Amino acid sequence: QAPIEDYQGCLELLYEIQEWFKAITGLRAVTTQPVAGAQGELTGIKMIQAYHRACGDMKRDVIFIPKSAHGTNFATAVMAGFENKKVDGLNVGIVHLEADENGLIDRIDFDLKMSEYRERISAIMITNPNTSGLFESEFKAITDKIHNAGGLVYMDGANMNAIAGWVNLSALGVDAV
Repeated sequence: QAPIEDYQGCLELLYEIQEWFKAITGLRAVTTQPVAGAQGELTGIKMIQAYHRACGDMKRDVIFIPKSAHGTNFATAVMAGFENKKVDGLNVGIVHLEADENGLIDRIDFDLKMSEYRERISAIMITNPNTSGLFESEFKAITDKIHNAGGLVYMDGANMNAIAGWVNLSALGVDAV
């Protein structure tokens, strides 16, 4: 509701921040509309769902969330409509990924669940470094498998300060953060 001459500085600052985030993350585009982390998560997941709908892929009803993920990921998935239910004898909705003895995603559990849900995987929500403070050393291999199945990768930025400016998220296979 302010006069145009009063908000040009704010718009310039938002544009500069957007460009900084693009440079820091290595991603092609940024939105500064979400005003909080959990709101950004929901925006990212809703964009992933919209992508699948736009591709005519309506069976993408599974989201992988590692047990080492940021706690808000589970609530976000529910808010986005990932309802735990049985469809054609298969449990869909949120699928938990187990952690290995080192606190990272258990690759055996991940591979088993990928084979079971391959055609239904919408996305993985992965925190990196994870909630235990550990960098997922197999991150790129995980994202490659998700992408090969037609899913997308949402990386929670809750702990991103540890890698901001050091790690190109796009090169890791991140689609949204």
